[in-house]
Amino acid sequence: MTHAVDGYDLAFTSRTSWKAERRRKGQLIDIVPMTWTKGWRRTSEGIFLRVWFRHDTDLQNYNARIDPFIVAVAVAKNYTRVPHKFAAFTALFRVVATGKILSERSIETRLLDRVRAI
Repeated sequence: MTHAVDGYDLAFTSRTSWKAERRRKGQLIDIVPMTWTKGWRRTSEGIFLRVWFRHDTDLQNYNARIDPFIVAVAVAKNYTRVPHKFAAFTALFRVVATGKILSERSIETRLLDRVRAI
């Protein structure tokens, strides 16, 4: 099932995936990690998003990146239930890793801007 977000179509890469396919006009653009709407922190230095990864190699690779990357933001049906059940994608953001590992499955990123199709 795809979800229209800011001019793109987003869909999970698989049923148990923590990544989304980003498409525009039927063409695959890339596969991006996802985060939940609950993983936000705001300071005087900016807005920070917690991004989760299913596999340790993905976590390490994205945490070591110096170039920005895109994340898909999703809302859960009920955040009190773990694992969360997906409700919908809500936005795409360009972020950069801060180098901080928050847990064995998540890193901290700083939000740069919202991504919208032209």
